[in-house]
Amino acid sequence: MQNDFVKVLLRRLRLIKIDRNLPVFLIFLCLSTIFWFLQTIQESTEVVLAYRLTIEDMPNDVVFTGDMPKEIHVTYTSKGWNAFYYKFMRNDDPELIINFKDVNQKSGKVIIDANTLRRAVLRHKPQGMTYKSTSPGKIEAFYSNGQHKRVPVLFNGRVTTTAGRYQCGTILMPESVDIYAPKHIYGSINHIKTENVTYTDLEDTLQTRLALLVPRGAKAIPDSVEANICVDIFTDKTLQVTVYSENVPHNKLIRTFPLKVDVTFLVSATLYNDISPDDFLLAIDYNELKNDAKRCRIHVRQKPANIRNLRISPETIEYIIEQSNL
Repeated sequence: MQNDFVKVLLRRLRLIKIDRNLPVFLIFLCLSTIFWFLQTIQESTEVVLAYRLTIEDMPNDVVFTGDMPKEIHVTYTSKGWNAFYYKFMRNDDPELIINFKDVNQKSGKVIIDANTLRRAVLRHKPQGMTYKSTSPGKIEAFYSNGQHKRVPVLFNGRVTTTAGRYQCGTILMPESVDIYAPKHIYGSINHIKTENVTYTDLEDTLQTRLALLVPRGAKAIPDSVEANICVDIFTDKTLQVTVYSENVPHNKLIRTFPLKVDVTFLVSATLYNDISPDDFLLAIDYNELKNDAKRCRIHVRQKPANIRNLRISPETIEYIIEQSNL
């Protein structure tokens, strides 16, 4: 028991000794840090500053359609407190201003070369800093003189559904976008596709946002669309539809037997009650009829766009040709 007490006492004495040395240790640590800091700020170091890029005196009809950077990163070298201040303590929003008239403009393209960037940087260079480089080192961007047109957006993808369900359409919002582009590519853009996507085994309608595949040098406003990929359960529906005659001479009359035929098709459950016989146009063509034939083929001249697997029963019907009294 006494031995245990001695061990505990010795352990506590050691802790006290360490505690007494702790202030000395901290003082030397602070002094070392100060000496390191003073030595560091005397050495030459690199400082990278981000400048907000502004193009001034730009004509009102100019719209940049390429990738004009919003920021320019400038690398400087400096010594001492000056570098430390700009690297860690500066909290303003520096701006790099370039006049539109000072840049190279050719065939709908703006080119800001390294010398132009350097001159602009030197006008805004902090005191005590030595300019080294910019990133990017050169800027190239297409622009349009306000010329734009509205073009349709096309869905660009592949969709599969689970068994018993079908894709019944894709709704894009907006259906068209405004395109700005230089003259040499403006006329070749008649539509814009969405990014290529693949969706498999969909069970229900999918809502998503898709980016647009805009040709290089052009700009789309907006640059993405909301896509509703509609999925529904399809079911069979049968209607009786009247068969008409076409290309019949004015002195002829055609009678068909039967007058109406059954039209069966797949339609989504949500549109089941919206499809009527008036949505179909079935016809036989007088020019296809032969004197020795007794039956003729039925042509589908009009049908709803949102149905599938259209079947006609019967596929051919009997007819007679009569002389008209008109």
